[in-house]
Amino acid sequence: MSNRPWPDLLEAAQPQKVAVLLATFWETLADFPDLIERDEHLLAAETTAVLRATVLKMMLALNGIERPADTRHLNTYLGASQRAALEKTLSAPAVSAESWIGQAVALVVIYRWYAPQLVEKHHVAYPHTAEATALVALQRLPAWPLAITTE
Repeated sequence: MSNRPWPDLLEAAQPQKVAVLLATFWETLADFPDLIERDEHLLAAETTAVLRATVLKMMLALNGIERPADTRHLNTYLGASQRAALEKTLSAPAVSAESWIGQAVALVVIYRWYAPQLVEKHHVAYPHTAEATALVALQRLPAWPLAITTE
């Protein structure tokens, strides 16, 4: 019998994949301002879904696993607070730039909570350059906050 809390069919999170997730988040977010400026609401919604999926994979990696392929029981692999945090990013009060920005900011807050823990746990580099590039692009958006903190 295994000492792992997960069934043997689950794969352990791999550091190289964690590093890709950390960078992918910012690379995806860097495309966001162009979509918002052009009122591409469908693509903005798709982009926030990609960001949410990336953060979800980060949460699972912190829990020690990769997202199980074709799972129908995702709640099993997340804590209640993890589920609640992501579920709060599902709400879009209106189809508008402000709604997409609000969701993206909420996902940045979650990312910034999990990323340092992943960096430490998996001994990977934080993607400072990708973050800086994305934040410069996001500052073009009048509704993007000047600072985002997790406090």
